Amino acid sequence: MNEEMKNQTEQLPLLKVHMMGSFFLEYGDQPISFRKTMATKSMRLLQIFLYNKDNGISRGRLLESTYGREDVADAANSLRVGVHRLKRSLVEAGLPQFEYIYTQKGVYHWTSPMPVEVDAIDIKNKILEAGKETDEKARMDQMIEALELYTGEFLADFGEEEWVQAERAQLKKVYSDALKEVSEYLLKNEEFDELQKLTSVASELYPFDEWQAVQMQALIGLERYKEAMKLYEQTSKHYFEELGVTPSEKLVEQYRYLGSRMGSRHRVIEEVQADLQESPGEKGGAFFCSLAGFRDCYRLVYRMSELNGQMPWLMLCTITDGKGYPAKGGPRLDRMSEKLLEVMKRSLRHSDFFAKYSPSQYVILLQGGSQRGCELVYKRISERFSEEKKGWAKNLKYSALPAIQTEKELEFLEGDDVL
Repeated sequence: MNEEMKNQTEQLPLLKVHMMGSFFLEYGDQPISFRKTMATKSMRLLQIFLYNKDNGISRGRLLESTYGREDVADAANSLRVGVHRLKRSLVEAGLPQFEYIYTQKGVYHWTSPMPVEVDAIDIKNKILEAGKETDEKARMDQMIEALELYTGEFLADFGEEEWVQAERAQLKKVYSDALKEVSEYLLKNEEFDELQKLTSVASELYPFDEWQAVQMQALIGLERYKEAMKLYEQTSKHYFEELGVTPSEKLVEQYRYLGSRMGSRHRVIEEVQADLQESPGEKGGAFFCSLAGFRDCYRLVYRMSELNGQMPWLMLCTITDGKGYPAKGGPRLDRMSEKLLEVMKRSLRHSDFFAKYSPSQYVILLQGGSQRGCELVYKRISERFSEEKKGWAKNLKYSALPAIQTEKELEFLEGDDVL
């Protein structure tokens, strides 16, 4: 770069390129807006050139990344046209008049009159530099800076391209390895606030990678026990509804530790009462709980029925394939299950409670019910379940029986029959 070009570059605003999460550009303090007519191929080219701005990209790799297995009669000519259109689009979007892309010995290079920062590249570079640092605190500080740039998956809206998937997987590994090392350091030094911030992002981005267990450790360290308990309950529910599995041992271990911590602090009875009560947002409609909570509630109500003589009734509502068999997993079952949950909340009494028993089933306990009462409840649920899509009426069935009489029959609720 000659002296004149260097001075010009230093005077122009910074071009910030955001690739983690949504893809967008900022020139100085202004976002760059491209015309809606800008071709998808041109956007792909821009992403590739910016991500490879330091070393360039060969014509062969560029053609493969841009066109892949598409049947293009003259891919090389299409590439030339695409690059020309991209250059014009950059200027039309508000960037200074400049060449921006040039070729040398079969390699395409990005060049610009202004400095450019790409968050995805910065993440890798910062973590790489941190690995060379001998001072532990300085190394951790650099890694935390890199982790804070990881605000979403790499090019989250452009996941179909093979090169995007490959880079996304590599960046995730770099991120996960760095976060694991940083988490151990922060736990050791009891820097729980920073740990909570970092792991809350990771838990949201990768809900099945068990970062919630580390986030719970941070919340417990901050004595934010209610938040830790809520996180555990939400995670348990999510695991079951999405994967049909119970929480991992790592999460359960944090749950047990949370219980011991919550029990170690002396409280007055008013605090205990406030802790046990439902929040205002939870008080409407029937009580929806986890399957583990349902088992405990069922056994308690059964014991109470021996004293008050009111026999509760157990109902099982099943979403079927329309032929009487349990529906198989997929988007349609997800929609039906969400609808059934919403319907049950407004169809059951305030004193009733229910839980999701399997991906296609909900279990209900009706207080002081009867066979006729179960029939009426099911009729109300079925009508509301199919109020928008009449054909759904054939996709629901139920069974009911009075409170279980023997411990042997109680094995029904032990989870062996969960689909």
